Amino acid sequence: MTLSEFRRTHARIQPHIRRTPLVPCEVPGLWLKLENLQYTHSFKLRGAFARVLDLIDADDDRTILTVSAGNHGLGVARAASTFKRKCVIVVPESAPKAKIEAIRTYGVELQLRGANYDEAEGLTLEMAKDSKSYAFVSPYNDYSVVLGQGTLAFELLEDLPAVDTILASVGGGGLVAGVAAAAKMLKPSIRVIGVQAEVSAAMYESLKVGHMVTVPDRPSIADGIQGNIDLTTITFPMIQKYVDDIVLVSEDAIRGSMDYLLRKEKLVTEGSAAAVVAAVREGKIKSSGPIAAIISGGNVDL
Repeated sequence: MTLSEFRRTHARIQPHIRRTPLVPCEVPGLWLKLENLQYTHSFKLRGAFARVLDLIDADDDRTILTVSAGNHGLGVARAASTFKRKCVIVVPESAPKAKIEAIRTYGVELQLRGANYDEAEGLTLEMAKDSKSYAFVSPYNDYSVVLGQGTLAFELLEDLPAVDTILASVGGGGLVAGVAAAAKMLKPSIRVIGVQAEVSAAMYESLKVGHMVTVPDRPSIADGIQGNIDLTTITFPMIQKYVDDIVLVSEDAIRGSMDYLLRKEKLVTEGSAAAVVAAVREGKIKSSGPIAAIISGGNVDL
């Protein structure tokens, strides 16, 4: 991926996204990039529009198909409805009601399949084999989706040029891979650190052994970054190249940071978003300058 590709993607999706604010946190030295205030209340909208715009440009009228823990499905549903394209969104039965109900508002076909994300993804990939009928849009294993997520880096560095470290939560790795690649092209000295829930740390364990592995799919309050990852994902080599480290946080730390953000910052955040703040509050991030934490989403059952 090149810097010009990231710039082109940023320009293409701008009419369809919000430029979200970057605000100082009560935690000294910490800034929050508020993607919970994005349309659909998640950064996933960026990658969704990047990919759907590709399909529009190619006059590809196949039914758009995706699988999601919720937020990517919301983004794809909004993008598909914007261009009046047929769309099927598959989510696991364990998905939060807030995300399920929000997807339904876009008038797409919603299918609840599989007890968890791993099962839902497997079933959807089987459907995607019918490539004449479906154009599959992966939540993370997709070139355009990763470019879309990486557009966050431009906004972060424009708003806080002195930023030393960027924190991003890690599920399939689309966010941290895209942001790290773009940020390091713009500012090679910057550090990018991923954060995972310790009960579901597929990317962390994969980096330890040098290749993709599967881990037990244990439930987490951070449902958006829970579950295993396509073993052939394009995000893994990008993370190996551009991401400085991945740290783990406990369920208690994530819950505590959700509560902290609600009470102290008046921000509704989901577990996946609060994980990055948990890493700072738990003392797992060392930085010589300002830290920017991406608050990735706010779709959580009250």
